[in-house]
Amino acid sequence: MRRLESLHNRIAVSHKSLFSSTCTFNSFLDSTEIYYDQLLKSCNVLAALKQIHSSLTSSGLITQNPHLGAQLIVKYAKYGEPNTSRSLFNNLQLEQPNSFLWNAMIRAYANSGYFVETLELYSLMRRSGISSNNYTFPFLLKACASKSLILEGKVLHGDIIRTGFRSDLYVEAALVDMYAKCGQTDDGCKVFDEMLMRDLVSWTAMITAYEQAEKPKEALLLFKKMQQEGLLSDSVTIVSVASAVGQLGDARRAQAVHGYAICNAFLEDLCVANSIVAMYGKCGNVEKARMVFDQMQERDGISWNSILSGYTQNGLASEALLLFDEMQHSGCKPNPVTALILVSACAYLGSHHLGRKLHNFIINKNIKIDAALRNTLMDMYAKCGDLDTAECMFNDIHPSELDVSSWNVLISGYGIHGHGRKALELFTRMQEEGVEPDHITFTSILSACSHAGLIDEGRKCFADMTKLYVKPELKHYACMVDMLGRAGLLYEAFDLIKQMPSPPNDDVWGALLLACRIHGNTELGEIAAYNLFQLDPEHSGYYVLLSNIYATSNNWQEVGKLRQVMKYKGLKKPAAFSVIEFGKEIFGFYTADQVNPYRKEVYQKVESLAIEMKMAGYVPDLSCVLHDMEEEDKEHMLNYHSEKLAVAFGIMKTDSKLAIQVTKNLRVCNDCHSALKIISYIYGRKIIVRDVNRFHHFEGGTCSCKDYW
Repeated sequence: MRRLESLHNRIAVSHKSLFSSTCTFNSFLDSTEIYYDQLLKSCNVLAALKQIHSSLTSSGLITQNPHLGAQLIVKYAKYGEPNTSRSLFNNLQLEQPNSFLWNAMIRAYANSGYFVETLELYSLMRRSGISSNNYTFPFLLKACASKSLILEGKVLHGDIIRTGFRSDLYVEAALVDMYAKCGQTDDGCKVFDEMLMRDLVSWTAMITAYEQAEKPKEALLLFKKMQQEGLLSDSVTIVSVASAVGQLGDARRAQAVHGYAICNAFLEDLCVANSIVAMYGKCGNVEKARMVFDQMQERDGISWNSILSGYTQNGLASEALLLFDEMQHSGCKPNPVTALILVSACAYLGSHHLGRKLHNFIINKNIKIDAALRNTLMDMYAKCGDLDTAECMFNDIHPSELDVSSWNVLISGYGIHGHGRKALELFTRMQEEGVEPDHITFTSILSACSHAGLIDEGRKCFADMTKLYVKPELKHYACMVDMLGRAGLLYEAFDLIKQMPSPPNDDVWGALLLACRIHGNTELGEIAAYNLFQLDPEHSGYYVLLSNIYATSNNWQEVGKLRQVMKYKGLKKPAAFSVIEFGKEIFGFYTADQVNPYRKEVYQKVESLAIEMKMAGYVPDLSCVLHDMEEEDKEHMLNYHSEKLAVAFGIMKTDSKLAIQVTKNLRVCNDCHSALKIISYIYGRKIIVRDVNRFHHFEGGTCSCKDYW
């Protein structure tokens, strides 16, 4: 207010001096307008803005200078008063209609998020006979981009051509951006290619368009062309480039982008630093992501979400949950995106206790549970073994709010728990209620059929997808190969691979190799493994699976050769690891664990369990020991598989009325599967094991998978 009074005094002094001199009245008016212009630009309080408005009205300047009126219109909208802006606009344009005021009101609406009103005002502008210009169109295109109004955007494109502003640099950049955000990258590219001049904004708009359309290779190719033309990128460009590199998962390029950002001092920009953290996370380099994060002078919610997501995406869910504690201590409040990441971490761990605790935290902190978070919570409960809660959440959603992802989550949940028939029933109900399945739906339903051995039903779903819905992708072929392979139809699966319209990837050949391991088919196993070695020669799991096939057939010579290859390449077999919750803690056990603090008493319990199981008819499956050794040693090794250690711990420590729940990082072996069935019978305990593929519910000497997994 004092600044306002001071400026008024300065204006008054100016009045006196001007009248006493030979200056004209117009000079006086210009000087006064300059003062008001400066005052409006520096104004950042609504009350002060209203005082300026009042002063301009009483002096009559507001009707004499459209520029001042336009500034008021934009400022009112900025301070959350779009109705006041519109009222002022209506009054001013009646006095002196001109495109300047119309553009100001269009800008005010667009910047305030009133996108429909923006376009309606443009229609009124045309009907009123006011000519649009190059300042009109960028804000209209922004409105179309924000609401993905592609039809309206194309009409505007026609108006731009008709009115002769097609070659305006800013209008063309806005067109590229609009087409990109409406998912019409090809149309945006056509506009970009036809541009006579391109500045950094235009290049960045097109690079961002490709990145947002998940076309990272095209984005990076365009970035390279931009550099070749001598244009230096800015922080906005680097954010899009980092995101494109993250989509590719290219660790080498990630380091190059990071180096470029350092050399050009872009890391001081918070958005750039956040994008570098996210990029490293997506490229699997969590250490570098954490290093950049730790060096940031300033952090916001996006910074924390980026590093939390990096940990979760790379299987470091426990570290993500620990880092969340640091986030809370830092004073940064979690938002729905934070919650979604952490719920995913709990789902990865299979921790029902942590998942429930986090759900309560979300409710207590009034974090908005939108559709994405709600679906992720359902998925978490299903993956933590609590399918009942997932079903209840699904049933509590109003039918009008059920989106395709909601249906997909429950179909997938039924599938991993072995309820193939329920998954098919839900799939049918989904279609009856008018929800069109997408590619994720078919992945889930084909996987459900695979886990339940529903071969004919799976074939029908695959045929229906091809005829009625979506073109099968590689992941759908992988599901079909897995389904046929598990059922022992290995050569039918191989024929399907040979008929694929595009080259099979590692998921497809991996599904066949696993099926060959289950059924002991060396011939097809070698073919699948050979192709996998070409696709990913550093993946240890493929060597291990082929080695297991050889070991099952007692071909120890080939086993030895493969182990030598692995040793030469520096590849190690992934260690079997199982976790179990006890109280508020999670305890983990490796096979033949020598680290766990409870190992002595757990080992004793395992040995007594072996005796009890034999008395109940258990016969160790020595084929599960893939080493050339004496049978007695093989039997001894079987006792100390990680899931047996975790279950023994559960028997000793948990309430006998509660289910023992274990999560394992690898597939449950045949011997452990047989042993856990017998343990569930001896102790009258329900045992739930989630392995890398699915859930096994052991109860009363049987398993929910019906020995088909």
